[in-house]
Amino acid sequence: MFLKILGGGQEVGRAAYLVIDKNKYFLLDYGVNFDEEDHPQFPLHVRPIDLSGIAITHAHLDHIGAAPLLYITGKPPLYVTKPTLDIGKLLINDFLKLNAYYVDYDIGEFETMATKAKFMEYGVEEEAGEFTLLFTDAGHILGSSMIYLETPSGHRILYTGDVNTIQTWTLNRAQLWPIKIDTLIIESTYGSTKHPPRHMSEKRLIDAIEEVIDSGGTVLIPAFSVGRTQEVMCLVQAELPHVNIYVDGMSRDITNIYLKYKNFLRDPAMFQKAVENTFFIRGWSDRRKAWKTPSVIISSAGMLKGGPSVYYLKKISDNPKNAVFLVSYQAPNSPGHILLEKGKLEELGIEEMRARLEWFDLSSHAGKDGLLSIMLRYKHVLKNIVIIHGEPESTTKLASMAREALGKDINIYTPSNGEEIKLEA
Repeated sequence: MFLKILGGGQEVGRAAYLVIDKNKYFLLDYGVNFDEEDHPQFPLHVRPIDLSGIAITHAHLDHIGAAPLLYITGKPPLYVTKPTLDIGKLLINDFLKLNAYYVDYDIGEFETMATKAKFMEYGVEEEAGEFTLLFTDAGHILGSSMIYLETPSGHRILYTGDVNTIQTWTLNRAQLWPIKIDTLIIESTYGSTKHPPRHMSEKRLIDAIEEVIDSGGTVLIPAFSVGRTQEVMCLVQAELPHVNIYVDGMSRDITNIYLKYKNFLRDPAMFQKAVENTFFIRGWSDRRKAWKTPSVIISSAGMLKGGPSVYYLKKISDNPKNAVFLVSYQAPNSPGHILLEKGKLEELGIEEMRARLEWFDLSSHAGKDGLLSIMLRYKHVLKNIVIIHGEPESTTKLASMAREALGKDINIYTPSNGEEIKLEA
């Protein structure tokens, strides 16, 4: 019984984990990440013909972006929720527009992959050759899943994917089932960080928006198109119903998918109402009007890497009445990170940021306390914990916390890419 790390070892993204039992192979995620020059990096190779199946936890590129490669020469069964496949198609289309030169597949391979999809419902078991699968809600984005996998020899694995242990405006918290598990494969994106209480971050954001609007300013909120846009839209609609909200970029198409699969949402009626009271930008005429009146503009891209956010930033940055509130993760060297660090963004011609600039923690990942709570839930049955999908500092600190909380009877691993772990049964 082995687990091979094809990607996501000592790094965020490029998630790809190969379960090997009795010469049978099952793949958990197959994603990409990006190097310092923003070129895509792919996981280690696995032969599609060897796979009993592949399960994708959710639609972010770092979990699904390499999966179509497996359908150039093979056709392994794909286990996925319907929202994940729909959102994944939009994100991969966008990915290919920007990176086709570096990618060995095209949208045709995605379409082939889609024909092999077996759609999973939360809580319903599915046989995958000699493996058994069960998906539960991961609370991360629409359709995101944690995966319980039983191997041919009866070894039970829980793979968290990206997981959130708190309820948000759009989604329920992660759904942990009372199933005996032997091995926990757990993300550690924020394994060394404790997020502030969510209600405090939300109150700070709402108070800040209100201050700017009351002074006659415009608020730009660059946000990820999947998840963060919809959450901020619902929050602002609920707390500041008198404020005009505009949504721009790919977020409109993603929001339509959220409407299509409202049964995955925490409160479908509230979400429907928020959408009905939001103005979705449909062209340059709308765009030019939006920033000229006191309003909230939620726009892609969340790190200011292109997208309509860049247009709005240039228009409002020199007026101290306006504000730019960042609510998404800002990767090192991203324009958003540089703006926060230096207060200017010379590559966009912004020599001085006169508009108010703040960052708010609205993460869709569990912090270290949430991740530890998942481990403690299975403390009395666990034999192995494999900590992945985190920078070295995060994986190391989470492993140290786990050893202190769980004792020495559980094997705890922080593997690197290419490493193969023999899992104790």
